[in-house]
Amino acid sequence: MGERLKYLYLTEIYSKIESTTKRLEMTALLVELFKKAPIEIIDKIVYLTQGKLFPDYIGIELGVADRMTMRAIANASGLSLKEVEKIYKETGDLGATVEKILSQRKSVSILDFFGQSVSEKELTIEEVYNTFIKIAKASGPGSQDFKLSLLTRLIKRAKPIEAKYIVRTVTGRLRLGIADMTILDALAEAFTGSKAYRDVIERAYNVHPDLGYIAMILANQGLDAVKKIKITIGIPIQPMLAERLSNSSEILEKLGGKCMAEYKYDGERVQAHKNGEKIILFSRRLENITHHYPDVVEIVKKSINVEKAIVEGEVVAVNEDTGEMLPFQELMHRRRKYGVKEAIEKYPVTFFLFDCLYVDGEDYTIKPYPERREKLKEIVIESDKCRLAISKIIDNPKDLELFFEEAVSSGCEGIMCKSL
Repeated sequence: MGERLKYLYLTEIYSKIESTTKRLEMTALLVELFKKAPIEIIDKIVYLTQGKLFPDYIGIELGVADRMTMRAIANASGLSLKEVEKIYKETGDLGATVEKILSQRKSVSILDFFGQSVSEKELTIEEVYNTFIKIAKASGPGSQDFKLSLLTRLIKRAKPIEAKYIVRTVTGRLRLGIADMTILDALAEAFTGSKAYRDVIERAYNVHPDLGYIAMILANQGLDAVKKIKITIGIPIQPMLAERLSNSSEILEKLGGKCMAEYKYDGERVQAHKNGEKIILFSRRLENITHHYPDVVEIVKKSINVEKAIVEGEVVAVNEDTGEMLPFQELMHRRRKYGVKEAIEKYPVTFFLFDCLYVDGEDYTIKPYPERREKLKEIVIESDKCRLAISKIIDNPKDLELFFEEAVSSGCEGIMCKSL
């Protein structure tokens, strides 16, 4: 059962990962971890290894402040807050601070001294994860004291190395240096026996970016089940990343002599999911940002003329009197919890759409860009508030340079060039 795997084992693996910079060694350690892990908690282990509790789009984070963490360390160790602060100034790392303090801690009871009841006190992975969930979800009156109490109890029961990684996790500083692609390699090797199947798992991850979920499906149902993972409205798709090249000739050569050049707007990249009247907006980092842009929600409702769709575009602040596009810094005034209505009036936006990823059950991510663009044109009702990104098919360096200059003079960052 999952509860039998100790958190100590996980932290020992983390310590070994931290001591190497070689990706192959990191992968081998993760393979060892995943093979030993009970499959019913493989998702929790993956999330903890990423330094999170859920995928980013869920929006639940630990985010415990340094001050509260130091208070918890003080409460658990019996030191004063000033003493903890002094050691923290020396180490510069709260994880190293708590490890140092607990390494010097004396036995606190006769039972501890004689080594009794130790097994009862050993932390399990599931127990630590579930406590983190309680800390993350605590809100309202008394929540700060509740969080402090939970964290203090965890640290008090932890061995020095466990406390180190507990503290680093709750403060958002796990920093093992493990990329998602390394975790995908390890999952492929652990559950299929070969990295050759990494591409299949990565494809599933691109359309359903939740490594814990992918790991659970792979470990419990196998590779065939992973192949069946499809795009789901409400779950963001990994954005396609661009490569920066130095000149127009190099760009055209890379793209086979001809490309679709497109204005690169100076705004916030947004992936809009439409399911009837329900609209969800995700950022480039896959965060749910719907609450920041209620006006964009209405724009999508009115402008996307199908029942279900996933489209991508750039939300840009505009001067409604002149039609001029404003810099990204102006748009950032929209990133607020309060006063959203006032911000909408003060910083109006236009949504410039450039890609179509999904329409009424059909996956467009596997189709060539011209076909995606044509579908986008078909489903969008253009207006002052919603427009297709300006684009042009170009096959020579001079025209590409002219198009770039035109984009910049219009207030854009530059251009994006896509293969045909």
